[in-house]
Amino acid sequence: MGQGPFRVQTPPPAPPGLSQCVLTVAGLTSEFLRVKARAGKSDRYLRALRNSLIKFVTGRGNVPINAVTVYDVEKWMNGQGWSARTRRGYVADVRTMFNFAVKRGHLQINPAAGVELPAVASVVPGIHTPEEVATVLEFARGYDAHICRALAVRYFTGLRSAEADRLAEAAIRDRHIEVTAENSKTRRRRLVTIQPNLRAWLALGGVLPVRGCKSNVWRDFTASLARHTEVVWSHNVTRHSFCSYHLAAFQNAGQTALQAGHSEAMLFHHYREVVSPEAAAEFWAIVPKPTR
Repeated sequence: MGQGPFRVQTPPPAPPGLSQCVLTVAGLTSEFLRVKARAGKSDRYLRALRNSLIKFVTGRGNVPINAVTVYDVEKWMNGQGWSARTRRGYVADVRTMFNFAVKRGHLQINPAAGVELPAVASVVPGIHTPEEVATVLEFARGYDAHICRALAVRYFTGLRSAEADRLAEAAIRDRHIEVTAENSKTRRRRLVTIQPNLRAWLALGGVLPVRGCKSNVWRDFTASLARHTEVVWSHNVTRHSFCSYHLAAFQNAGQTALQAGHSEAMLFHHYREVVSPEAAAEFWAIVPKPTR
């Protein structure tokens, strides 16, 4: 890990109206995470936040927060060998924590606010071709009916992985699937249309949610998929595929954004013209192969 020595500065005199700070980095981190948990933030968000903040706390837990400077944060950010995208993400979490400290009156200035973030090139998200989608679903059909059902929902509704993992059978209605505010990343309820081809996959059976340790279930499935097919699995590939093919097929950014649960700006930044209308038509025609 090699954090290196952390320079402890003599805390400056407290500004007028602000009490002398005695809160340490470790103390602030604990308070921040505790408040976020009480605010009802998702387990997934809290785990990610804890992961990045623990890295910042390591080697500087006993340092008073008003002794941390922008140069300290930059040195930490640039000294770990992380990718530009990872550095931006970790510093964003540290900034959020120090903003919390400012709002609570523990600090007057956020030391991470002035950090110059590295540039990150825009990356077109990976998607599966209609042929690859059909291959994945047919393989899952023979592998496990519950996983096949979950994958069909992911491909043809664009649910986020965490949303799909929490989806219960009761949320699947005649014409739509309900993503409750509690299960949604954005904390907003939405209804996602069940397209005709998804209805055909749901008719195969299976039950949601998929049981077992989610990380192990999907790790084992993707490992088996790699051994038996040539399909390359990537993070959020089902959601990326849905957004791309839905936008290309229906030509309505507002509707696609509503179904996916994010903004039109995000759609046009990532998904516009990624696939052709012909490929989109193939995608929405993928149904289970007849059995003999």
